[in-house]
Amino acid sequence: MHLRELRVPLLILTAISCCSCAPVLPPKLSGVKGKHVTFPLTIPPSLQVAVIAWSTVSSTDQSTSPMFTYGDQKETIEPAYTDRIVFNRTTYELRLGPLTSADSGVYSVAILNKNFLLTPGQTTLEVLEPVANVQIISSLSEAVEFNSTVILTCSAKGSFLSYKWLNGSTPLVADGKHLMMNGSQLIIAEVLRTDLRGPIYCTAENKLESSTSAAFNQSISYGPESVVMTVPDTTFLKKGSNLTLSCSAVSSPAAELKWFFNGAELPQKVATLALTDLQEKQSGNYSCVAYNSKTKRYAASQVFALSIIEPISGTIITGPTSLLIAGNSTANLTCKAGTGKADSVTWLKDGSPLAASDRIAYNSDKTTVTIVTVQKGDTGEYKCQLTNKVNSDFNSYAMKIAYGPEKASIKGPNKVEVDDVLKLTCEAASFPPATYIWKLNDTVLETITAEYTIEKPDYKNSGIYTCEARNSITGLYQTAKHNLLVKGTGELNDQLSDGAIAGIVIAVLLLVAIIIGVIIHKRRKTEDITSPY
Repeated sequence: MHLRELRVPLLILTAISCCSCAPVLPPKLSGVKGKHVTFPLTIPPSLQVAVIAWSTVSSTDQSTSPMFTYGDQKETIEPAYTDRIVFNRTTYELRLGPLTSADSGVYSVAILNKNFLLTPGQTTLEVLEPVANVQIISSLSEAVEFNSTVILTCSAKGSFLSYKWLNGSTPLVADGKHLMMNGSQLIIAEVLRTDLRGPIYCTAENKLESSTSAAFNQSISYGPESVVMTVPDTTFLKKGSNLTLSCSAVSSPAAELKWFFNGAELPQKVATLALTDLQEKQSGNYSCVAYNSKTKRYAASQVFALSIIEPISGTIITGPTSLLIAGNSTANLTCKAGTGKADSVTWLKDGSPLAASDRIAYNSDKTTVTIVTVQKGDTGEYKCQLTNKVNSDFNSYAMKIAYGPEKASIKGPNKVEVDDVLKLTCEAASFPPATYIWKLNDTVLETITAEYTIEKPDYKNSGIYTCEARNSITGLYQTAKHNLLVKGTGELNDQLSDGAIAGIVIAVLLLVAIIIGVIIHKRRKTEDITSPY
């Protein structure tokens, strides 16, 4: 009998008899459109297969339609399944494909052993669409941090798909507030700049296969924030200096930078503000404001307070133009700058600070110092130093005080011989230096200098010499007297000096004392010899 003639009897036997109640097919099978599916058979080892027939079962009337029969080492494939069925004669499994959507349905198998006992089986095949064209689609082309809610849709073709999301290699997990998942959608509320930096991947899958999208990134507009202005180390600059300020901000897209001076916007819209030849009117508050055209947000830098100061130069000291007189005059010294303004004034005298005292007083800003009743010790160099925050400048004033003459004295010998040189010197401290008048026994001499000299004095040069030192500025004078005796040649050597006379007197007194001591000693010795005791 031909295999085709066995199909009907086999189908009838399938309906009325069964040699085994154990299922030989799983209840359900799945396959992918365009691929193959294998119908696995579970056949007891004791079952000796004689004939096996595969059929499809109609979903409407449960009628069957043959598709494949095997028996007596022969295979019969229905024309509709030509080149689509591969039969394994060892395991009796049937491989069907490539699958089409029409292949979905119920399949039955009838196994007839050599004793003509029948083992039936039935399964349902589900043909799934292949997973393909997986891609991520964003609900927004532009998103703003904190403001936007971004919905990412995992678009894919396929049957019975489920979806998974990855940020890089890290699975995304919904938290119900910031991250939410709804089917193929990933919902990100109040999106952050790092949420979509990713890359983001979407995997669509069913129970048979899966496919992952290409990497997805989306820029999030944020900022500006952390606006920083780079400024000089000092807040004070000299007039005529140059100034460079730079501004930066964290922002995406890059922020537009605006510069402000005392609250008014400057025309420059650059990251670096360069100003040259600064003037005092440019002193004030500088700041930078960053603006993001996407987020519509502004952020300002710190305020830089700058002072443009004119440096001090041309310092002058004005003081008395006439000579001051010690004990009589008062001096006023005033210090001023030719240009610039001083913050502080320092006075020095001969390199040391000039301190206020009962005679030295300053005005409120110390630009003027007053010395009441000047003294000789006030003579010296006075230095005024003007200082502001950008430089210092100074000038000096030499103060001279007229004084004296102070106590006069004459230095020179009291006795000379006629062949000696007589030299007398009159000394008296004075400024300006004193003028001198010499007198001998009240007679004015011709010499008008501090030194009076005679090459070979005469006896008539003996007498009382008077020196008068006079200061024409102070109007004061001092006198000193000196006794001089002129002797003949050698007469001063014949006379013992006072020192020699004193030495002789002392020697004589010592000799007398020695003699007296010897006499007393001899007398005591004689008394000791004559004494009865």
